[in-house]
Amino acid sequence: MHFGMNEGGPYRHSDDKMEENGGRWYFSRKEIEENSPSRPDGIDLKKETYLRKSYCTFLQDLGMRLKVPQVTIATAIIFCHRFFLRQSHAKNNRRTIATVCMFLAGKVEETPRPLKDVILVSYEINNKKDPEAIQRIKQ
Repeated sequence: MHFGMNEGGPYRHSDDKMEENGGRWYFSRKEIEENSPSRPDGIDLKKETYLRKSYCTFLQDLGMRLKVPQVTIATAIIFCHRFFLRQSHAKNNRRTIATVCMFLAGKVEETPRPLKDVILVSYEINNKKDPEAIQRIKQ
């Protein structure tokens, strides 16, 4: 890969299509739907849409419990969406990735929360049906 200049500014050359798109920030709906890394792993568009909505709802709940601003929650959601543009939902736990994204978003948006707090609240949300889970993680 090498960098150069064209009439509009910097560009990147690569034979690898993934690398070619690596610097892009925007993708069309069609590109996302057709080129998702989840497709080869057997996750169809309907299932992937459900998984994306699921981690967005989780992040909204996590952010509200951590008392972070909405912009921090939105940043965490963007981080998750961008992660899953490159990685399969089948190979990554969406709630673990979302928890990491919330921690990083707090740092980026200058509203950091201690890692221990982010993990504890995430664990509480993930195990809300198990009343003893809260005591286990605190130990």
